[in-house]
Amino acid sequence: MSSVFSHLRVSSEYSISQGLLTIDQIVESASKNSIPSVALTDKSNMFGLVKFFNKCEAAGIKPISGASIRLVFENDENSHELLCLAKTNEGHKNLMKVISNAHNNNAFSIPVISFNDLVELKDDIVAISGGKESHIFEYLKRDNVSDANKVIDKFTKYFKDDFVIEVQRTNRPDEAEYFNKILPLAVNKGIPLVATNDVLFANQDDYEVHETKVCINTSKTVNDPNREKIFSEQQYFKSPQEMEILFKDCISLVSNTNEIAKKCNVSFDTKEYFLPEYPVPKQHNFDTYLDELSSNRLNLFIKNFDKKKQEEYKSRLYYELDQIKTMGFSSYFLIVYDFIEWSKNNDVPVGPGRGSGAGSLVAYALGITTLDPIDHGLLFERFLNPERLSMPDFDIDFCMDKRDLVIDYVSKKYGEGAVSQIATFGTMAARAVVRDVARALGKPYALGDRISKMIPFAPGMTLDRAKQEQPLFAQTIKRDDEVREIVDLSYKLEGIARNVGKHAGGVVIAPGSISDFCPVYVDRTSSSVMTQFDKDDVEKIGLVKFDFLGLRTLTVIDRALKSINVNKENSKKLNLDNIPLNDEKVFKFLSSGKTMAVFQLESSGMRDLIKRLKPTKFEEITALLALYRPGPLNSKMHDEFVNRKHGKSPVTYPHKLLEEVLEETYGVIVYQEQVMEAARVLAGFSLGQADILRRAMGKKKKEEMEEQREIFVKGCKKNDITANNAEQIFDLINQFAEYGFNKSHSAAYALISYQTAYLKTYYPEHFMAAVLSSELGNTDKIYALIQECSRMKINVLTPNILTSKKRFIVNKDFEIEYGLGAIKGVADAFIDHVCLIREKNHFKDLWSFSKKIDVKLGGKKSLEALSQSGAFDSLAPSRTIAIKSVQDMLKDGTNNNSNLQSGDLFSAVEQDFDPYEKYENIKELTLTEKLELEKKSLGYYLSGHPVLAIENKLRKIRSKKINELSDETKHASLVCLINTVRSTKDRKGKPLTFINFNDGTGTMDGIISSEILENCHDILKEGEILSLKGTVELDNYRTGDLGTLMFRMRVREVLTIDSELNKKVKEIIIDINNSKINSLQKFAESLDIFDKDFWENGSCRLNVRVTSDQSQAIVDIGDEFKFTPSLESFFKLEEVFGKDILEI
Repeated sequence: MSSVFSHLRVSSEYSISQGLLTIDQIVESASKNSIPSVALTDKSNMFGLVKFFNKCEAAGIKPISGASIRLVFENDENSHELLCLAKTNEGHKNLMKVISNAHNNNAFSIPVISFNDLVELKDDIVAISGGKESHIFEYLKRDNVSDANKVIDKFTKYFKDDFVIEVQRTNRPDEAEYFNKILPLAVNKGIPLVATNDVLFANQDDYEVHETKVCINTSKTVNDPNREKIFSEQQYFKSPQEMEILFKDCISLVSNTNEIAKKCNVSFDTKEYFLPEYPVPKQHNFDTYLDELSSNRLNLFIKNFDKKKQEEYKSRLYYELDQIKTMGFSSYFLIVYDFIEWSKNNDVPVGPGRGSGAGSLVAYALGITTLDPIDHGLLFERFLNPERLSMPDFDIDFCMDKRDLVIDYVSKKYGEGAVSQIATFGTMAARAVVRDVARALGKPYALGDRISKMIPFAPGMTLDRAKQEQPLFAQTIKRDDEVREIVDLSYKLEGIARNVGKHAGGVVIAPGSISDFCPVYVDRTSSSVMTQFDKDDVEKIGLVKFDFLGLRTLTVIDRALKSINVNKENSKKLNLDNIPLNDEKVFKFLSSGKTMAVFQLESSGMRDLIKRLKPTKFEEITALLALYRPGPLNSKMHDEFVNRKHGKSPVTYPHKLLEEVLEETYGVIVYQEQVMEAARVLAGFSLGQADILRRAMGKKKKEEMEEQREIFVKGCKKNDITANNAEQIFDLINQFAEYGFNKSHSAAYALISYQTAYLKTYYPEHFMAAVLSSELGNTDKIYALIQECSRMKINVLTPNILTSKKRFIVNKDFEIEYGLGAIKGVADAFIDHVCLIREKNHFKDLWSFSKKIDVKLGGKKSLEALSQSGAFDSLAPSRTIAIKSVQDMLKDGTNNNSNLQSGDLFSAVEQDFDPYEKYENIKELTLTEKLELEKKSLGYYLSGHPVLAIENKLRKIRSKKINELSDETKHASLVCLINTVRSTKDRKGKPLTFINFNDGTGTMDGIISSEILENCHDILKEGEILSLKGTVELDNYRTGDLGTLMFRMRVREVLTIDSELNKKVKEIIIDINNSKINSLQKFAESLDIFDKDFWENGSCRLNVRVTSDQSQAIVDIGDEFKFTPSLESFFKLEEVFGKDILEI
């Protein structure tokens, strides 16, 4: 039997709501089953089409461009599905436009196209109707033959032989009945019929996995009896033989698929670049205008240079301009220049450059970059190689807050239809997929959450890696059937596309409408327009991607400068472009390692390295950034660099000719540019050839490397270097080249590092306020930064509704006012409103506040958060009263416009009115309660520490406070708040857990082995107060870092406070003289306040101390009043008898 069949309907993972197949699986399945042609027909998109074409063609399979679209006829209320396949390149282009128009059609909640618009493609596509959601299937299912005929006639009128009807046999409802009805209609009208299988997954046993994916995307559960099941286990990638057996009674329907495939002949030409056109003045073209602009601006820069130096700069500029012109990239440079110039003129902070673009003098002259490439030894050929044509790629950093202004500017300049951001695809990552699968299977949320938290939080984490790195995860899978079920299913979904996102900074500018080159996707929740192809595929089809990246540090610098320069004359304003790059005070600060919040230099490892290096010049910061990466760190290059700087190791060079090239890095090859210069100096390579050598060394392709080695050795011969010596030098350079970094990028980012270090050195309050303001939504970070301010002796004030603004600001006393925007739950609009009203009004108390402020703007949530954080302390007698007043403030606020008529709280407007009178006898919050509310609103404890708040209850269960530890302490029992929990591995690959904790007197780190963790993983959580027991040792690193004795613990036991209290507290004493109760009789009466449950099965005796003038006695009140010792029971006793009356 002849078995030739092409799959014309295949949904990949990119259909998002359905489809499990990856592009690789489609190609592998087609190859395995000898299928000559395959169409990719995802739902209203072409997300995977470029990858699909490239992989099919590489495998010798004919790819077909297609999509499943939603179509609506005139006067129709509902859309139906239609399969479209492009016949030609023109058809593919028009199909992309149709899909783009569907996404831009806001008349429907999903992308829909009208039949009238589709008709314009009649000569370019094959239209296939008859799928489960098509007009024809729907009409025939309801026995509406008349309307089915009308639809068929409309299609045949315009599409003629290119209209095809499909049939399926996938064991889904109504298929057989539909087949029997459509067959005579199609035969009578002479319309071709084809067999499709509506493919969604690779193998039949993938059905349950696919159903789970569907449930994840539709927020349903697999076993929900009310869930509509619209797919079947037959929708797998069937072989031609299986399709022929399935349609053996009408075999022509199978072979017809190949006839349709023959009609479809689309090819992707990915060799051409499509550059947008920059509008130049009439007397210029791109090349002459770029020449004039860059020459004029460079001349201003070099006007005070000596003649020889001026010639050096001009010669480099003309060389670069010639290369740019030859490559045809003048327009690209002008476009980048234009939007950067606009940014600088419109108060949008721009970075100094990043990536290899900083190596271009043309870019420097135009202001695209701010580092002189000649002064810093940066190479143009590392950016654009005349001997290896590739698109230039300027990655531009903008202030996070204002980046979108630049994108808007570009959209308006080149036309919104020509500018688009780029789609990305969120995948089912390890931690998320187990949660998703657990929910889809109907498991309790807590189970999915527990499994997810066993998986280490690290970039690129996979389920396999998690099993290796976290033994607890692997053991739980083995022991727990329910966990194993979830994880096994998660494996099959891990990495599959889950949703569509937006690239952080990628923007495409096309020479015309984007949809001429690539279909667009519109996110209907945000109206964001994106290319359907991802960043790699956009570049493969020849479009130019510009990276508009948001860098938070630029926002920090901008805010700090505005704060520093406020009320200063222009001549006295700080300009970071003019600061010296050799400031001794800045380098002294850097060498201290106290570089928290300094760009790229704040990690603990970097701080350690910078303290060892003790940089004394800007070039060493550049080297630091290049060395602090996995490759150089693993190869110990950073140690060699430090040792050579300080004379602990001799400075040597692979050859004397390389001394000039490697002098600034003490003979260590740190940069890719040094590899290129070495090839030029030793072997006479042009810098273009040297860049090819650099790339070859990076790729490690054997044939290419041998070819380059031969050229290198021959070149060295001209410098009297023997072949043997040249081979050795080549191997040495190759060894370093493996880890060499792009110096242009490193130097540009080193400049930002230096600028932030300068600000922290000379303007610490302004800098830290700006850094704090950049982290308003990150309470953990704010807490760490406030600790750093404390170390720097900068006073950060508590939140104050009278003086605080949205951001952290520096007041006239050089204190930092707390930013109200950092309080969780306070609406931004409400903060803006309060600050605006406050400019012309004074608030005397909460009555005054609620009369002048529209409290409805903030609502209950904002007022509660402000009161709990202490922001109302300046208007209320106490925190307790401020919190209790919220409800009445809301009521009073609703009467705001009623001639100042007061609500419950404020019943009169006389001057002597006391708004707090009703709260005179209110019970004040305990310190613990106050702290908990601060934690809720601020994310950390501001007024004290929760361990200190309970320390009178801890005497029996801890041996030391952290500040009582000494180098003589060998063992300790501590009670501490867990700050962080981090899983990693030791040098032998064994799992370790690192914790950081504090008790209000100090902070420590702890190390927990996997064996100990197994017994405490369910209680070891950030924010918990726990009992920690173990051996104590000196922490040499932190001792050196902070200049005071610091310790760490090797934890042997982790226990809850209550379990320790229950074990160790056997009796407590209440001193009746210090309590609210001043007699034994009243004490006995007070015992009735307690529930009976309080005294059930108790183990702790309750004693009373009675003191008279002459004597003191301790009374045991009997076995019937034994209770279970716990923090809760101690608080209850204090509530009844008074604070600080317990002796434990």
